[in-house]
Amino acid sequence: MLLFNFYIFTFLLNFTFTFAAFIPIGRVFHSSVFINNKLYFSGGYNDSFGSINEFFYLDVSKPFTTTNNDSIPWNDITYTGGPLKDSATACISGKNNDTLFIFGGIPIIQSFVNQFVTSKQQWINITSVGNVPTNRYGISCANFGNGLIAIFSGMPSTITNDLWIFNTLTLTWSLSNATNAPSAMYGYCPVTLPDGNILYIGGYSFNLTVYTSMSNLPLYNTKFDTWTNMNVFGPFPSPRYYSSAVLTPDGRIIIFGGLSYGKTLGDLWILNTTEFQWSMGFISNPKVYLTLFGHTATLVDNYMFVSFGSFQNENYSSKIFMLDVSRKDSYKWVTEFGANTKANMTTTTTTDTLTTTDTLTTNFLVGVIVGVLNLIHIPNLQIYSIF
Repeated sequence: MLLFNFYIFTFLLNFTFTFAAFIPIGRVFHSSVFINNKLYFSGGYNDSFGSINEFFYLDVSKPFTTTNNDSIPWNDITYTGGPLKDSATACISGKNNDTLFIFGGIPIIQSFVNQFVTSKQQWINITSVGNVPTNRYGISCANFGNGLIAIFSGMPSTITNDLWIFNTLTLTWSLSNATNAPSAMYGYCPVTLPDGNILYIGGYSFNLTVYTSMSNLPLYNTKFDTWTNMNVFGPFPSPRYYSSAVLTPDGRIIIFGGLSYGKTLGDLWILNTTEFQWSMGFISNPKVYLTLFGHTATLVDNYMFVSFGSFQNENYSSKIFMLDVSRKDSYKWVTEFGANTKANMTTTTTTDTLTTTDTLTTNFLVGVIVGVLNLIHIPNLQIYSIF
């Protein structure tokens, strides 16, 4: 009988760890990239844990509902041994464009570059020699042709307005010689345009204690190694840093949220890169209380995935918000994602609960196990809470 009870106990433990789905904790200043139907997330910061080394991905080849945590296909791969970092930046590149590179971050005593080979599920710390950038954080990388990644300026305040190019094929660095670079800044959004040039939006200059202008945007020409300023037309968004930006296939840059003069933003702005004209994005079902900074935004099909970040009250989001960006004149928050989403979209206008953790599933399963153990009464077995 005792052996039979042991088998039941083992089965229930397996049941718990199989079906108690991984749910990411709330975080800010994480990094994210999209590779082969997987939206990868690395690190971040949480007041309870400090810098986080969680590494996981969202499998967007499967349908899910953002209001149902059990349906979201999270996959925890922290066991692969990713870096313990926040305020870092991530880009995809490499020979097959399927390798994740993480640069910088806090604490700055770690390896400046971490490489994750998705085909092997393996991390590699890169030690560069020769002329290399100093460790920094508050940066955002931008990849462009021939396996190259650009990193501009950053924090701490000793960092200058330098621009470094990392060659992911040779794993070597080079320093740009371009003149007329913008002031040193951090918390900006770089966007690689279809012509390969990089447009910089937002940011804050620690040395000048000013925000980067939203009416005169720095543009780095990757072919000729030159800086110019793009004059854009208004109305203009308020200046901001730690916002997000994505580029749509039809040439719209969509920015969301950020920090501006101590206020956390939740507005949506569109930059038409054909005419370089700003306009405010109209959301048909706005979430009044959805304001974020230090989040990430990723374009997946016709949807902008707004992930994690900090709310105005400095509580950290553990959620994914999806914005339908398929129309130029109107945008909509949605909760359903699936293989047939484009052809048969289902939307709701319910208000999401803005929480940072969700332990209901785990608590329920632990309750089931404890209840069954009480029924089978395994002698001399003591159950200790681990939650």
